[in-house]
Amino acid sequence: MPDPWEKEFQEQALYASGRADAEARAVAGDADEPWLNVINTHEPGAFPSIHRLLADPDLRPRITGTVIDVAAGTCILSAELSRLPEVTQVYALDLSEEFLTGTGARMLARTNAVEEKLTFIASDFNDIPLPAASVDAAFIFAAIHHSLSPIKTLQEVGRILKPGGTLFILENPASVISIQQRRRESLALSTETTEIVYTLDEFKYMIANANIGPCDVRVWDVLSRPGPRRWVRTIARRLGVEHILLPPPTYLFVITRA
Repeated sequence: MPDPWEKEFQEQALYASGRADAEARAVAGDADEPWLNVINTHEPGAFPSIHRLLADPDLRPRITGTVIDVAAGTCILSAELSRLPEVTQVYALDLSEEFLTGTGARMLARTNAVEEKLTFIASDFNDIPLPAASVDAAFIFAAIHHSLSPIKTLQEVGRILKPGGTLFILENPASVISIQQRRRESLALSTETTEIVYTLDEFKYMIANANIGPCDVRVWDVLSRPGPRRWVRTIARRLGVEHILLPPPTYLFVITRA
């Protein structure tokens, strides 16, 4: 676990103390579960992104056997994974044991998770207490930007992946033209939590330096609606300037362990 002088210790304390749950209850919404209101308000693409992945005919067969949800948080992804018949074991890893066994367990129960498949792991991202080559698939969904040492985190997740296993990373990069402003905004938010903003090319650079294996980068746009804005975005993407000028869509990085 993080040492008291490390920034991750502050984030662990935020979730362990219950203050994060109190902040969640202050978010307006129609759901009786506060964290569902948080997800719907601040991460509206979370459920659509998960469901799209699990319905993808090329990627779904890679999700089998033992899997790990790194930075599981509210465990909504862990719950979805546990219901897959091909998955036999799900590790849900996050910093705070209290948050996992409290909020995480509550969310698993309400989302009909297959709880006998699930194991909680309270740990930081860079020292996962699992043997090398012990998991078939790993997920870092909207979380690598929370790591203070993302290349080291990627290497650690790569360590526990079996050869031929898959690491799925979901992220929302910032456009090149807006990166400075986005970083100022993220620094203002990064008091007790870590929010670091990257461009698409920076994500690609980190993944390449982690040297896990080949990476397939996929546009994972689940929120754009048909119309002129999508046409403009499609043209900009084909010209190779979308990630420079426009707020990029969500991307899915699919890395195969060499």
